Formats: sequence, C-alpha cells, structure tokens
Amino acid sequence: MANRTESEDGGVVSHVGLAHQPVQGELFTPEQAEGITRGYRGTVAAKVAGITYRQLDYWARKRIVEPSIKSSHGSGSRRLYSFKDVVILAVLKRLLDAGVNLVNATATVNYLSRRTITQLEDVTVVCDGDQVIECSGPDQVFSLMKSGRAVFAISVGAIWRRMEADLEACDHVDLESGQIHSGVPDRPIDELTAMRMRKRLELQHRQRQQA
Repeated sequence: MANRTESEDGGVVSHVGLAHQPVQGELFTPEQAEGITRGYRGTVAAKVAGITYRQLDYWARKRIVEPSIKSSHGSGSRRLYSFKDVVILAVLKRLLDAGVNLVNATATVNYLSRRTITQLEDVTVVCDGDQVIECSGPDQVFSLMKSGRAVFAISVGAIWRRMEADLEACDHVDLESGQIHSGVPDRPIDELTAMRMRKRLELQHRQRQQA
C-alpha cells in the first residue's frame, strides 16, 4: 500500500513500500483504457524506450512490464504496447541504469502503473534504496534531497514528453481500423502485414465481447 505524508514544505508525498508483488498485470483499468487509439509494436516500443528487444521480451514473459493492448500468444502473434507502456518501459530502464535492483525497480513500475497517463505527465520519483517516493512538485523533491535520504530522482514527466515526441515519428496501429500508419510521410506500408494485424485485432475484439 502507498502511504501519503506531508513533506517539510507542506506538500503531499506518496511512499511506495517495496513489499508489493514484483509482478505487473494489465497496466490499464477499463476506465483508463478509454480513449486509447494507438498501439505500438514491440520493436517500436523497445527502440523508443532505449532497450533491446530481448529485454522487452524478457520483461513481458516475466510479467514485469506487459503490453496492455495485446499480449503475444504463440508463434506469429505480435505484442501491442500503449503509450503509457512505453513510458513505463523507459522509466524502468532509467531505474536499472541508475543501479536500482530489479525488485525495487519493479515496485516503482507497479506503483506508476496505477496512475493514469495524464497523471504521469507531472510525476517525479525519488528512491533512497529502501523506498520509492512520488513527488508532485520541485519543492518536494528539494526537501527530500536536503533530508539526505534520497539517492536520485527521475522525472517521469520529462520521459513522458520525450516518448510522446519520439513516437510521433514511429509506425503505429490504429486501434479503430486495425490499419498500420507510418510515422514517416510517404513510406509504403506492407498491406499483407496490415491485413493480418486487422484480422488479429478483430479476433481479439470478438473474444472480449464474448468474455
């Protein structure tokens, strides 16, 4: 459970205990999923997040960060990641690059996954080795840095904006039509690939309706 306490400047700081299960399920609740219109293939998600496809595959198989739009089911199926998924992938990479162990980094991922994508735009997380703390403003970050507990801070909001800009130039799947759109103007799309993707999305939609 996350606890909320007042910081020295009167703001609210959310503490994330590291006792959370280091396994992440779907990143979006049905309410949060409303309005999502684009999906990104694993190759695109990995490239923009700055990780290898092997890392992406490992995290998905271990359920550390799973694609919230479409998981891989057998040979030939392709994962589809949302914008929020890509942001969280990039945050996880930054945490691991900074030396945070996988258990603590996964606790942060689990915590951020419960926030909406618009909430993540203004989040900064600070880790002191024992806990992860969410700050909603620079004054709170400064107070924590002065306390001597904080080891480093990561601006999720800055990553959010960088991912948004980078994904604009990348291919994506329109979840309404199932068509693949190129981020590069006038770049031809493989129609066979687009047709297969549409069929898979239509099948997934029917399965959800029957569930």
